[in-house]
This record gives sequence, structure tokens and C-alpha cells, in this order.
Amino acid sequence: MADDRLLIASSPGEHRLARLRGRSLVAYAVERPSQPERVGALVHARVTALAPALAGAFLAIGGGESAFLPAAEAEPDRPDGAAAKPIGALVHVGQAIAVRITRAAMGGKGARATARIPAEDRAAAARVQPPALVSPGPGPIARALADPPSGMLLDDPDLARRLREGFPALAGRITVRPGTPAFDDALEEEIEGLLDPDVRLPRGGRLRIAITPAAKTIDVDTGGAGGGSARAERDAANRAALSEAARQVALRSLSGNIVIDLAGLPGGKGARAGLLAAAEAGFASWTPDARVLGFSRLGLLEVVRPRVFPPLAEVMGAPADGVVLSPLSHALAAFRAALRNPRAPRLVASPAVIAAARAEADALAALAAKLGRPLALAEDAALPDAAWRVEDGA
Repeated sequence: MADDRLLIASSPGEHRLARLRGRSLVAYAVERPSQPERVGALVHARVTALAPALAGAFLAIGGGESAFLPAAEAEPDRPDGAAAKPIGALVHVGQAIAVRITRAAMGGKGARATARIPAEDRAAAARVQPPALVSPGPGPIARALADPPSGMLLDDPDLARRLREGFPALAGRITVRPGTPAFDDALEEEIEGLLDPDVRLPRGGRLRIAITPAAKTIDVDTGGAGGGSARAERDAANRAALSEAARQVALRSLSGNIVIDLAGLPGGKGARAGLLAAAEAGFASWTPDARVLGFSRLGLLEVVRPRVFPPLAEVMGAPADGVVLSPLSHALAAFRAALRNPRAPRLVASPAVIAAARAEADALAALAAKLGRPLALAEDAALPDAAWRVEDGA
């Protein structure tokens, strides 16, 4: 597609990916090497516990992490459509088993795995002592390049070199501008807005997005579009809201149960048919893996999307009324700020942020190489948990 660009902003400990079509942001993702999603990874796991009530078993997958193996996914050679056996008839505690990760850990729950993988994968896993990673899954960059953009802009020469070597067919599409941020101020502001629960709509309307353990809810307020004499205008505003809701689901990586409360929804089934068609078109365009189920008895539009990757809000912190950024997110933001400091900087931060920074050993080493000296870390117990600043360390 013409003018389909992938921008990758790199800094120690993090790559941020923004896909633009024209000037419109159509996809966003964050890749943190210290926190891989593991989806698609081949693992030689070990069974740690059976959970008959949950029809599955828990696995150790290495690195202190765990995964859940459903009974329906525990028998490699079970014919499609055949009934799954009880989990106790398939695996036992202590057993080594080759699996692929099919869903990232999210929402306080571990990853999900399948043992229904090719024989060659099982053979490869058998050569590794469990529990251990055999081969990683594709990260956000590799997944983005599976649908090659027409052009790429990077600010990290090392990443550009690795991508040219790993994706030689795309080498001619890569432009690298060292020292110039890949994201301009307007794009940074739009990305920051992806963590805001409120999304502005035309004519004063808005979407209000909330993430709960049970569902993601999107409340539509069409602002000035409403009233009995303005039904057509209200209908048009609801259609526009549905298109933007689908876009936000994609940009924020929302999945699972999604409930949309439209504004002034007509009561009759015929009156809702047009809105349902608009929802189906919007989600088909932005998230083809989503299914629009229809309107509930309460008039709420129900959408379901497979849970595979965690929502952006969880990657960055904890969903709340908005997003409470994690100490790691603050530490990585401080690393970006340190790179912009013309002098040798130091980071002064709360104990939580300093602890997160110290845990990023590889990122600190990369930052020191770019700065020409290690970043000094100064803990200030009087600062709030989210507080930090970069100072001249000279």
C-alpha cells in the first residue's frame, strides 16, 4: 500500500513501533526485550500440577514463568473433532512436554500453551533440558514486517543493520536517521493519548474506555448530536463512534469481551440493523479477528476478540482510571530522557523506579555505551513512586 510507513523509535530497553498510513496512526506496539510476550515460542516445559477442575495442567516454562495447558491441547496427535481425554490421562506431574505458547500472560494469569505441534518441533525440544525456551516467538517487529510496509524510518543504526540482515528483501525500504527521533511531537502526543480513558469525537462527543477483569467497556457520548428531531444526526454520530471504537480496540490491543454502549440507541430491531452493519464493517477493517455478536437485551453492542497479546495499558502499567504507569515504564522513559541530555546525566528517582532501572542491566549497558559513561542512579526516598528526573551528572 502506498505511503504505508513503519516508524521504530528505539531507546535502551525498548522499541516503540508506530504504523502510519498517510498521516493516520493505524497500529502501535511496544517491544521490551526484558519482557518478551513469548507468543509462538517453542518451549520444553515440565508439568508442575494437574488441575482437573479447570480441565488442564500447569507448566513450568523456564525463567520462573508458568503456563496453562488445556486438556484439549495436551494430546499432540488427537484427531480434530475428537473428544479430549481427562487431563490426568494425558500428562502427569514431573513430565517433560514440548509446547508452543499460544497466549501471552495477562490479567494476572499465566501464558497458555498447546502440545499440538509438529513432530519436528517435539524432536527439537527434546534436545533441551526442561524447563527451557527452545526458540523464541516473533516479537512485535517481526510481526509488523510480516505485512511489509512501503517504507521504514528508524533512529537506531544497530537495529537498522540487524533488520537489513534479517529481512534482506526489505533492506531498500529502511531509512535510518541517527540522533533524530523517529516520532515527532504530534505522534508522541497521539501515542500518549492511547493511555487516556477518554477519546474525543467530532462535535464534542467522546468515547470512555474502561478495562476490567471481565470486559473492556466503551461508553459513547455523542455530545451535541442528539434529540428526537436530530435522529439522523445522532445515528451518524453513533456510526462515527463505532468506527473510532474499532480503531481504538486495535491501537490499544484490547481483546476478550468488549461491550459498547451507544448513545440514544433506538429500541426497534430494524433501527439497529444499520448500526450493527456499521460495527461489523468497522471491526472487519481494524481487527478482522473480532466478532460482532449483536445487541444484548440491554441494548449493549457485544464484540469478542481472541485474547492473544496483553493490552497496551497492561504493558505500560496497570489499567485504572486511565493507566498507572509501572516503575519500569518510568525507568525506560528516564533512559530516553537521559539520551537527550547533552551532558553526562544522572537519574534521581523514587526507590521503585531506581530498582526497575537497576534490573535493566542490558539497557543500562547500552545506555552507557551511547553516553560514553554509566548513568548514575540516585535514589530519593522522599519522592513519590512515579517521580524521577534526569540531572546534569557532571
